[in-house]
Amino acid sequence: MHAFPLLLLLLISPTLTIATTLNVHPLFPQPRFPFSSNPPTQFDSLPTPHGIAPLPSPYKNLTFQRASVFNPLSPSLHNIITPEDHNCAVSAPNALIGSRDTEGGPGLTFSVADNGTFALQRLWVKPMNFPEGGNVTVRIFGSRGDATPGTAVERDGDEGLVKWQVEFPVGYHLPFLVKMEEHSQDDWTGLRRVQVVADYGEQKLDWEVCLDDLVVEFESGEEEEGGRGMGRMEGQVVLADAK
Repeated sequence: MHAFPLLLLLLISPTLTIATTLNVHPLFPQPRFPFSSNPPTQFDSLPTPHGIAPLPSPYKNLTFQRASVFNPLSPSLHNIITPEDHNCAVSAPNALIGSRDTEGGPGLTFSVADNGTFALQRLWVKPMNFPEGGNVTVRIFGSRGDATPGTAVERDGDEGLVKWQVEFPVGYHLPFLVKMEEHSQDDWTGLRRVQVVADYGEQKLDWEVCLDDLVVEFESGEEEEGGRGMGRMEGQVVLADAK
């Protein structure tokens, strides 16, 4: 497993500002209000009347689980989240937010809706603000095996499992762009699903994590000329409006 400590960025970047907090936001309940039967196709145009809303499923050929659309600047979330979380949406106004629904269970998950495969190129990640006393580790797992319902990816025993993690120290409040192959020095192609989990402190308490500007390449299932593996479509930005 490869780890990329953000503490190094704190030491080398002159632009980072440190501001600690003792405020802890409450876990968001699963939204239960109805969603439009004809939702907008662009992610940042999806309505969040309460600051958080369901994500249509499937969405842009991906099926998401344990994830909701999240507008950190929504007036409905005033005094519920801290100002340090207002930048969760890299391309405003929306980000995706999720966590495990049971202790030790699967986290925020996305998979190809048609049982195909995809390559994970990059995504922005940021844990929700957390108190002093521990750091938050965000772990990303990519699975090439068949999913076992209700289980975490890392427990599948998948020989093709790839994984990577990054640690956010207390006081670091910026989203982080994860370039999967560059940062992990591993192959993130041929995936069936990806899970993202966040753990706080030595006790590894489940923590909510935000994603934005997710970029994937859907694979055709046919070998490229010369036998170089799966053919790919052009990279698609899933969690942002088309640029």
